[in-house]
Amino acid sequence: MKQILSENEINFNDLEKEIYEIACKNAREMMVEILESMDDSLRVSRDREQYRHKGKRKTTIKTIMGEVEFKRVIYQTTNDLGEKTHIYLLDQAIGLETFGKISTNLALKIVEHASISSFRNSASNISSTTGQSISHGGVWNVVQSLGSKLKEIEDKDATLAASGQITGKTETKIIFEEADGVWINMQGKDRPKRGRKSELKVAVAYDGWELESKNRYKLRNKIAVAGFVTAENFKSVKKALLLVFSIRMKSK
Repeated sequence: MKQILSENEINFNDLEKEIYEIACKNAREMMVEILESMDDSLRVSRDREQYRHKGKRKTTIKTIMGEVEFKRVIYQTTNDLGEKTHIYLLDQAIGLETFGKISTNLALKIVEHASISSFRNSASNISSTTGQSISHGGVWNVVQSLGSKLKEIEDKDATLAASGQITGKTETKIIFEEADGVWINMQGKDRPKRGRKSELKVAVAYDGWELESKNRYKLRNKIAVAGFVTAENFKSVKKALLLVFSIRMKSK
């Protein structure tokens, strides 16, 4: 910083990057201080009979401001089955959820970039616009991890819907559905000929139209679902989404 400011001619782009890096560094230090302070408070206020202190563990989380390395206490406790297990009270208190070692905020930014650009370009954009550096392979891993979690949720909803455990609360006389498939060329020259293309199935459902502005209408209660799945799986996931969506619509 001092070196840049001492130059006769200040390069704005370099100055901007330098200030941004300093801001990210300060933010990382602040996060470490807050997390470790919270962890210490939980250590003091915990039920000592239920949670046995088993020392501190170091971890590193990749965030939108760079890698945050901190220590937190691991506790030994007993689950509902009477089995010994180990947990981090801090993780429970702050709702810490990561994709590997990547924070949810950073993962969402990565996936957002990957949805409109190649993995390599996405990695370059993320590395230049956040405090975190990532490779194109890292972008691929995040996309696969997030996709797996979404599939787990969809499959669970489909199973519940099939067994009648999800029932819609919003009633409508008619539901409009539109569905189609788009065949897409997949990357990878080493793929067998029969695996060079894959069908992306897409469906949209709604229960009518409503006036949005003068001479302009929009679909009412529109939902959409898409995926590279079998026809049977797509049908079950679509049905579950309709039921889950109707429950949410009723609560509004």
